[in-house]
Amino acid sequence: MLLDFSVENFASIGARQTISLITGKARGKSEHLLNAHRQRVLKFSSIYGGNGAGKSTLIKAMHFGKKMILHGYLDKRQMATNKSSQLWMDAPTEFTYTLFLNGKLYEYGFKLFWKEEKVVKEWLIEKNSRLEPHLVFIRDFAAHEFELNIRAKDPEVANRLSVYFNDASSEDNILFLNEINSHKGNLFTADSSFQYLRTIYRWFLSKLKFVYPNGSDLGRYSFINYPENHGDLHSYLSSLDIPISEMSYVEIPFEQAFGDVPETVVKDIETDFKELCMLDDRKDASSFEVVFRLLDSYYIVVASADGISSVKTISFTHGKYGTYEFKEESDGTKRILELLEMITSPENDITYVVDEIDRSLHPLLTEELISMYLSPERPNQNQLIITTHESRLLNLKRLRKDEIYFASNKNEQSEFVRLDKYDADTRTDLNIELSYLNGRYGGIPKIIKRGDT
Repeated sequence: MLLDFSVENFASIGARQTISLITGKARGKSEHLLNAHRQRVLKFSSIYGGNGAGKSTLIKAMHFGKKMILHGYLDKRQMATNKSSQLWMDAPTEFTYTLFLNGKLYEYGFKLFWKEEKVVKEWLIEKNSRLEPHLVFIRDFAAHEFELNIRAKDPEVANRLSVYFNDASSEDNILFLNEINSHKGNLFTADSSFQYLRTIYRWFLSKLKFVYPNGSDLGRYSFINYPENHGDLHSYLSSLDIPISEMSYVEIPFEQAFGDVPETVVKDIETDFKELCMLDDRKDASSFEVVFRLLDSYYIVVASADGISSVKTISFTHGKYGTYEFKEESDGTKRILELLEMITSPENDITYVVDEIDRSLHPLLTEELISMYLSPERPNQNQLIITTHESRLLNLKRLRKDEIYFASNKNEQSEFVRLDKYDADTRTDLNIELSYLNGRYGGIPKIIKRGDT
């Protein structure tokens, strides 16, 4: 699970900003919490703010870090430094993730220069139950500090690890976490003492999922992969007043699905499938299915290490009123179908990050989706981080104070403040929505009406 994420010098973000899911001074709603050692962790966090405040920027920064870890190199098209001053334009950008995986706490981060396309620092720290740090490795090109503190049981494996780390320490355009998880044969099966390096990498690969108004992570699981849950799915759709009574799968030619897609994108899709094939729990399988959305359609791809073997699409029956393709559904229905994964999927330890969750949704549907996710009748071990303008959620009878962040832009730099830090003495009976809309917490547009100028 994610404990916190920090970023410095990314687009509208200048000074270091942190989104923490560690509980604060708020009390109550224990069903909203998870455990991590002696710490209590939030299952939900919401980010409010006016247009241009930096909400989406924070999500993009978190996603950029994931892509960098999985791909191992810097893509300048995906990021930019803060431009509010020359100091920020010349400064490095830093990403830090604190995770709790398999009973252990890790801090992983890296720092890079955008202009030079160079990694200047990368580190991994493990912390015990008393939060005492142990440095696993560090690559600091500025300080010329390169240290690897992994004790492999097998001498041959220890030597291989040393060689890989030394090679990575001579290249300032890659990440060691990516390198050690890329095509290293039986390294992890030969010695399990440092399996956590794979566990951390796989968390980014398959446990951290991003959903945007126009699509979501490619090749990740969805509720559609679990036909045994379709009964529950139809029940949820009915409660949300979505008139879909049945889903069916129709096999189509490869060309029909990918004919209008650029060849480079198709290659990226095939690369993602190969990465999924590398996962230990899939190596012995002859094939596997992946559901993803491409352009304005959903597809189920059956693939193996040899490539894509078949493609199916999904059709939706609206009772006696006909059958429709996904692209024929309304924008709101498409959005609901995508977001329902966070409620219907049987997977655990997933961190969902949803940008503009209220896009294309009626306010009552947004409210109900969050209520479904947080319902004690549907317990899960997942996390959900959203950006939203839906002020109806700002109700302390529904959310804890530490589940609410406000974003604002001051002097072209985004700032994020959590409600329990901003106003620790806020009464639980206070109308947070009204206070927010009246500007008490910032994060709202400063509108100048005609005649006021």
